[in-house]
Amino acid sequence: MQRISFNKKEWFLETPFPGVRRCKRDLFYIQKEIFRKKTRFQEVFIFSTPGFGKMLTLDGIIQFSKLDEANYHETMAHTALFTHPSPKKVLIVGGGDGGVLREVCRHKDLETIHLVEIDEEIPWICQKYLPFVSQGAFKDRRLKIFFEDGAKFVKSSKLFYDVIMVDSTDPVGPGKVLFEFAFYKDVFNALEKEGVAIFQVGPFLDLNTVIKKSANCLKRLFKYVSLIRFSMPSYSCGCEYCFILASKKYNPSQISKKTLDLRVKSRLKEPLSLKYYSPSVHLASFIIPSIWQV
Repeated sequence: MQRISFNKKEWFLETPFPGVRRCKRDLFYIQKEIFRKKTRFQEVFIFSTPGFGKMLTLDGIIQFSKLDEANYHETMAHTALFTHPSPKKVLIVGGGDGGVLREVCRHKDLETIHLVEIDEEIPWICQKYLPFVSQGAFKDRRLKIFFEDGAKFVKSSKLFYDVIMVDSTDPVGPGKVLFEFAFYKDVFNALEKEGVAIFQVGPFLDLNTVIKKSANCLKRLFKYVSLIRFSMPSYSCGCEYCFILASKKYNPSQISKKTLDLRVKSRLKEPLSLKYYSPSVHLASFIIPSIWQV
């Protein structure tokens, strides 16, 4: 294969994913380098690029851009929370950038919000250099942050949550444990009897290597296991990305639009400011092409 040369000071080439199927790598022009540091756990790089705006990368992997971060964060937070009729206690595993947290904090009726993040430097880095992501959510009085291993935290949890959101990295390196049956079982055990959980499982390009395995594990535990489909243009995955929502009691795709409309209006702060999520998008996101069924 012919090698392509480029100026690494002017262009960012996303790191390949070892052991995970990808058919391409993306190259982004570095308009401005904003921040770079090696923490105890990972290499953090923030830069701006035309079209996408500011981007966060961890160990050479794009986490989000200003253009599409709402797609990811609104989908994870609101799809799970509005599936539950009356959530009070929420746990976010990962998500130190504060994006999912921002959306969770918009829910007025929540009483307890816990966030567990292994890298204590990520929250302050993102608050300083990417303030549009958390938008002050780290100051919410309902929030308590734990800087420790997410898998160990869930396993030892003494509090039962209504909703657990797993905003993990990809299933390589330290994040691999968050895609295994033992972790899924610990999440199940940490939920209330009507609990809901949502998991990041990667692009549909990884259907056979990651998504099916995760879905099959979750089906051994939860009554309802549903794929969620949404768009992430900044990701090296052909845009189509996947979460899995697992529910002990409620079928997320069978909630009526009228019920979702009422939940959004009554429970969410400033519902008109949503950029991606809506009750219609909620229901549409569960419509999966036959080639991606599990």
